[in-house]
Amino acid sequence: MVDILARDIILIIYTFWLIITGILVFFMQAGFAFLESGQVRSKNATHVYMKICANIGIGTLVWWLFGFAIFSGNWNYCLLGVIDPSSVDNLNVYGHWFTMWGFCLVSCSIASGAIAERFSFKAYLIYVVLYCGFMYPFFGWMAWSAGPLMRLGYVDYAGSVVVHFQGGLTALIAAMIVGPRMEKYARTNKKSWLFEFGRGECYTIPGHNVSQMMLGVFILCVCFYGFNVGSVLVGTLCEPTANVTAREMIHVLANDLPTTTINVTMSMAGGILGAMFGGWLMNKKPDPLTTGNGAIAGMVSICAGVGFTHPGFAIMVGIISGAIIPLVVKSLDKIGIDDTVGTCGVHCTSGAIGGIATGVMGLIRPTYHGVTCHIGIQALGFIICIAYACLCAIIIFGGLKAVGLGRVSEEDEAMGLDIADHMTPTYPEFVSGGIKGY
Repeated sequence: MVDILARDIILIIYTFWLIITGILVFFMQAGFAFLESGQVRSKNATHVYMKICANIGIGTLVWWLFGFAIFSGNWNYCLLGVIDPSSVDNLNVYGHWFTMWGFCLVSCSIASGAIAERFSFKAYLIYVVLYCGFMYPFFGWMAWSAGPLMRLGYVDYAGSVVVHFQGGLTALIAAMIVGPRMEKYARTNKKSWLFEFGRGECYTIPGHNVSQMMLGVFILCVCFYGFNVGSVLVGTLCEPTANVTAREMIHVLANDLPTTTINVTMSMAGGILGAMFGGWLMNKKPDPLTTGNGAIAGMVSICAGVGFTHPGFAIMVGIISGAIIPLVVKSLDKIGIDDTVGTCGVHCTSGAIGGIATGVMGLIRPTYHGVTCHIGIQALGFIICIAYACLCAIIIFGGLKAVGLGRVSEEDEAMGLDIADHMTPTYPEFVSGGIKGY
């Protein structure tokens, strides 16, 4: 009786925990808004905010309608029990829905930055429906819910691969299909009907507000504690049974909470150091944009193993993730891929590093804090994600391009999407001097 009462108290605390950390994950949308809008030109800032609104509004709707049902592998969760709400376990279902909803919105938001300043708002709405409703939930089911990867023992504690690598690879494919901005390269070369690459001299197109971008970085850093530390206990306490004692629940709390907190902190610091000195080495000056992205990259890379990685390993993973960012930016510029806000280096590359590092950590310490990790299964999950994300991204963005809904016209791109798509400039005082130039 005493143990049952203790379990109930812990579950009440856990419910508050889910709500608080879920709110932090949701607030990452504000971080994305500031981060992306600061790195685009002023004539496209409103467009960024509208895309964030689309993520929240449409993403939530489709997640409620059928996305969560696909994710959980239970079609009874379509409309989330709206027919018979009394049959829904509020903690197990609503709590899990809320947490995973925030993760879904984060993953969906990643592609926005890579194709900023030239992608139609109407097309973006269709992308949100397809990504939040089908693409993300299905791989989430495979890796996190009841799919084959989960049954094989695949480990992605807080989503380096499921959330960030999948979203980052989608962003990379999208940038290749949409093509570079008009002013980015001397000319554009269409390699096929699908992909477009820049050719000739590559020009730097600076964003309009570094302070705004850095505010977005700091917001995301704070919210990443909710993202990573909030992943503690999901799946352990969501479905407690009579065999799970209060002492076992407390043991999980005592082990995982300190471990995840310090690992997130160490990897963030490592990402900052790696990006700052890596950018300094490559560009001869320490760059605030690269350094800010490095902080996020570090926190992305540790997601997969945050619950069982050693802090010393965490800072090394962060350093590698941050240091590779300037190299990724240079490489994409040379290839002719225009990634407007450096999304691929932050999410795609860092997510891949995190997934691989988890397998490496599994070789060093196969079992730690109750988690068993095998590099072969980790590699299998990574390869499956590559194939799946590439296929889905090509279908989504290739299909939008085929029907003429992807890229805006050259006139609209030159004018700026604030005016072309929304008739509401962020800085109206600049418009009177000429829309094209602000």
